[in-house]
Amino acid sequence: MNQPRFIDNPAQKQNTQQQNFSPAFLHQMINGISDPIFIKDREHRWVLLNDTYCDFVGHSREELIGKSDYDFFPQAEADVFRQKDELVFTTNIINENQDLFTDAQGITHLISTKKSCFEDETGNKFLVGSIRDIILQNEAGKVLGVTGTLRDVYDELRFRQQAEKDLHRINTVLQAQQEASIDGILIIDENRTVTSSNQKFSQLWQIPAALIQTRNDRQLLGWVLDQLINPDEFLAKVEYLYQYPEESSRDEIFLKSGKIFERYSAPVCKHQGACGEPSPLEDYYGRIWYFRDITEYKQAEAELRASQQRLVLLIEQTPLAIIEWNTNFEIETWNRAAERIFGYTTEEMLGNHFEIIVPENARKHVNEIITALLTQRGGSFSVNENVTKDGRTMVCEWYNNPLVAPDGQIVGVASMVLDITERKRAEEEQQKFVALIENSSDFIGIASMEGQVLHVNPAGLKMVGLSSLEAAKTKSLVDFYSPEAFAEFIQQITPLIFQHGFWQGEFRYRHFQTGIEFPTDCSLFIVKHPETGEPFCRVAVVRDITERKQAKEALLKSEAQLRQQAQELKETLRELQSTQTHLIQSEKMSSLGQLVAGVAHEINNPVNFIYGNLSPAKEYTQDLLSLLQLYQSHYPQAVPEIQDFAELIELDFLKSDLPQILNSMNVGAVRIREIVLSLRTFSRLDEAEMKAVDIHEGIDSTLMILQSRLKGNDQRLTIEIIKEYGKLPLVECYAGQLNQVFMNILSNAIEALEERVGSGDEGDKGTRRIAMSNSQFPMPNAQFPILTIRICTQLLEPNQVKIRIADNGLGIAEDVKKQLFDPFFTTKPIGKGTGMGLAISYQIITERHGGSLECISQPGKGAEFLIKIPLIQDTST
Repeated sequence: MNQPRFIDNPAQKQNTQQQNFSPAFLHQMINGISDPIFIKDREHRWVLLNDTYCDFVGHSREELIGKSDYDFFPQAEADVFRQKDELVFTTNIINENQDLFTDAQGITHLISTKKSCFEDETGNKFLVGSIRDIILQNEAGKVLGVTGTLRDVYDELRFRQQAEKDLHRINTVLQAQQEASIDGILIIDENRTVTSSNQKFSQLWQIPAALIQTRNDRQLLGWVLDQLINPDEFLAKVEYLYQYPEESSRDEIFLKSGKIFERYSAPVCKHQGACGEPSPLEDYYGRIWYFRDITEYKQAEAELRASQQRLVLLIEQTPLAIIEWNTNFEIETWNRAAERIFGYTTEEMLGNHFEIIVPENARKHVNEIITALLTQRGGSFSVNENVTKDGRTMVCEWYNNPLVAPDGQIVGVASMVLDITERKRAEEEQQKFVALIENSSDFIGIASMEGQVLHVNPAGLKMVGLSSLEAAKTKSLVDFYSPEAFAEFIQQITPLIFQHGFWQGEFRYRHFQTGIEFPTDCSLFIVKHPETGEPFCRVAVVRDITERKQAKEALLKSEAQLRQQAQELKETLRELQSTQTHLIQSEKMSSLGQLVAGVAHEINNPVNFIYGNLSPAKEYTQDLLSLLQLYQSHYPQAVPEIQDFAELIELDFLKSDLPQILNSMNVGAVRIREIVLSLRTFSRLDEAEMKAVDIHEGIDSTLMILQSRLKGNDQRLTIEIIKEYGKLPLVECYAGQLNQVFMNILSNAIEALEERVGSGDEGDKGTRRIAMSNSQFPMPNAQFPILTIRICTQLLEPNQVKIRIADNGLGIAEDVKKQLFDPFFTTKPIGKGTGMGLAISYQIITERHGGSLECISQPGKGAEFLIKIPLIQDTST
């Protein structure tokens, strides 16, 4: 057992540190004491007992050691013993009490206990207690007489000495607490005499030590009043509190130095009355004053109010929409900019859910953002579509930040919103224009009217032998020609450009590295400002025709060589036969592309002319109708000739029908422009090389060309197109050839669906036929479902795009599917198919794009063509 030491007595500590006693000696020592003695460890278990204690409780030492009160005494008594023991352990104060105690025979004693706390050298605490049976002492007093009285006096003396020690300790603790306080403390007794103050009080009021030592309340008060802005008010409060000693007070006082103190005063009473009522005046011992310097707090509070005011002004005057949501995403703040952007007033939006401004197709994305905001720390940025009050869809930038309380809980979200609809439109148009220039295989250059180069696209830099755009910007027009060619350009071509605004023809350019001239096909024109009409730059679109020239010359020289190669051609005849149809088909598509592009170009110009003049035509028509209205209002009684003519031409009908005619013309012009755009996209004449394109545009343009075969009429049923487009980046491919694949597969799907309509039950593979006229078709049902073509696109990791085109036609038999991509294989009647469409498609996908094309089908289950091509082509092979 470790040697215990007394906590509070330094002398005792010194002695115990110098002496080590054996357990046997300790047992012998406490057994010599007539009172019951026990020692408990910090777990309230007995560790040392004298014989008197064992006899007193009626149990042996072996039974008691290592056990607690709960093992031998009733629950109620054990609870009391443990509570008082714990108090001694935690306060280190000697405790004397009278308790009821039940021994092993069930006899209840009234005992007096004295307990104190000890600590050994390793820091273990122990409780030492002694017991005196009060009943036993009374009986002994009858016999002992005076001896018992002397012992009582001695015990009383010892008790008073201990009480004085406890009181001194409490005063020391209170004094330490007072000095450790952040407040200045002044204590005045009931006679208005200073009894105590701490150093903080002297520091706050800058009171000399000599004045503090006088303990004169009036002198201290005078010193304080000299520092106050309003001493009368301060003094009045002091006098009031002394007149009503039971009152407490808290206020702020202002010093001439600019400081602000918080003052709190409360009475010092012996105890509180019932229900917290003040004690009687005879228990009043004075008053305690607390002073705290709150100058910095007040300054910070003022700055915070000013900051909040500035924040309110900022929220109301910023061009950004400021929106605050609670955790249920109900709107709690809606500033003026939000009213302007979304069209809803603050009164309309407060308390509403966010979905009122989110379109249906964007709600899933917005819900994901909301979930992230409420579960993660940090803000988010997103670009979303939103809906205004009048139903207009716009694009907005959203800056969202969660509002986090001091306890870490998210209490809401603050959002800043910027309408970028117009900016997005401008960026899209700019991107299209830039992509057109940068991806063109022709030289495209832009120069100022003075001839200084402003921009040259990559193909142009390569064509003239320049290393970079920066190098090109150091050049002027004269540097792109030889001296003779530039003189010819200035004398013959420049006047025509300024006269007509453009010039087209063949001309010679100079290669910067070799100095060699090369022939080109040029289109030169001047760009004018759309508002002022003033020319502000020159544009050149140039195509190198060197190879074309050389090919023409080589063609003339090759006639003799061709005769010599006749024998070699005979040996390759078989190979040519297998590829002949492929070449014919490719040439057809090339011719078709040129034809489509030409038709689109020729249609586009007059359509643009019509479309551009429709708007002023509508304005002019409206002006004429307004003028006619004015005439009718000011001259209601027209001459008979005018009235007759108005009835002849049905003037009222004409006024109502003419705007509708113009609107119909506008709708038609827009439709023609869309068709022209699809034709140009499908033709892809400028995309003979591998480049990154939008696959969806190619599919959509192909569907536009096939639109007449998809629409229903009295000759055919409507074919429904289901698009399930994934989010695809631009794909590197031969765009024109890929469009040819889409055309072949979609055409076959349409023919399969048309065959199904005429074949009856799909499970019979054409054995049943339904007799019906050209204008009668079965209604869609389980036997005749809606004819559909489903087109799905998907991005596969890490570098592959999957395109699925499926129909619900009759399907393809297994033996047919094996030969599906063989050249010249067809199931169509003679004259209706070459058998090369799918073979060419297979070659385009596998050889030209390094992908795969396969057919998945069962008879009666429809057919699906699965295309897989790389997202980015491997240029290393």
